[in-house]
Order: sequence, then C-alpha cells, then structure tokens
Amino acid sequence: MYIFNKIKAILFNPEKFFLGLNKEKSLQDALLFYIILLAFSSIMSYLVTLIFGTSYIGVFYKLFNLNLPIPKFNALFLFGQIIVGYVLSVLLSFVVVAILYVWLLIFSGNKGYSKAYQLYIYSQTPSLLIKWIPFLGILAWIYSLVLLIIGTKKVYNFSTIKSVLIYVIPLLIILIFALIFFALFLLIGSTSGPFSPLSNLPKLS
Repeated sequence: MYIFNKIKAILFNPEKFFLGLNKEKSLQDALLFYIILLAFSSIMSYLVTLIFGTSYIGVFYKLFNLNLPIPKFNALFLFGQIIVGYVLSVLLSFVVVAILYVWLLIFSGNKGYSKAYQLYIYSQTPSLLIKWIPFLGILAWIYSLVLLIIGTKKVYNFSTIKSVLIYVIPLLIILIFALIFFALFLLIGSTSGPFSPLSNLPKLS
C-alpha cells in the first residue's frame, strides 16, 4: 500500500513530494521502488512484445517505407532478453545517476549521490508505469522529464529557468545527433530495398 501512495504523490503532487524528499536519507527505498516498478514494466513489455510485437514493427516499417525483414519473437529467447535487460537496467541506474550527480555538481547542486539517485528514480515513475504501452512511451518520457525538472527545482532550490536549462541543453544536443543517425538509418534502409536506385544498376557477373 505504501508504494501506491508514493506513486500517487509523485504523479499528482510532485512539488510536495520532492520538497519532502529530504526526509529520505538513504537510497535504499528508492532502489526498492525502482526494482518493483521495473519488474512490472519488464513483465508487461514481455507480454506486449510477445503478443503484438510483429504487428507494431510492421506498422513502423510501412510508415517509413523500410524494406527490412520483420523479426520473429521466440518466447524463451525474449524472456532471457527481458531478464538480462532487467538486471542491466538496475546496474546502469547507478551509472546514469553518477553522470547526473556530476552534471548537477557543475551547477552547484551538491546534496550527495543518494539524493541524486532518489531524484532520478522517482522522476522515472511515469516511464516505468506506462512505457510498455505502444505509442504512449513518449508521453511517459515527457512527463518523467517534467518530474525531473520539478524535483531538481525543489531538492536543490534552483530557479525554474535553471532547472529547465540543466536538462534542455544536453537534450537538444542529443536530439540533433539522434536525428542525424535516424536519417542515416532511413537512408540505408531505403537504399537496400528493391525500389532503391542502386537496385537498377547492372550486376557484375
């Protein structure tokens, strides 16, 4: 019941929740919270991928006119991937928070690694709850970012503008590189299909 109350507070009253986060001294509660919600998210992702995976990939390929083979999902192999992904996600959370901690230090946000871990984990609540639902993941990610900004403002006593810029600047840089790689991916996918201009070139015998 405690975890549901915490989820409710994070989603619907984040300012009050993050303002009272100083009462939580260690990262153990946040880690347990993450382990539980990540398990839920992993299980739901496994079921959705197993049932609807090929359908959604097919829609994606058609949307971008990609002539690529649609992968088939083996239940046992997929389960193994989910387990490995789950363990790696828990371990990588410490690495991600270490980067966040150093980044916040640059902006004079020094309240310890544990506080940075709590901030990051609790802000990920929307993503952990609904990212497994196709096409809603982006909305969950946006709200998680909003929560991260609100949490940074309340925990570190930053201004709203500073809290926003701390995350918007690196995100813009990442977005630019992501768009470049995505454009290259589409270019490679379109040039490898039967309707590619390269397919009309004479083949050497």
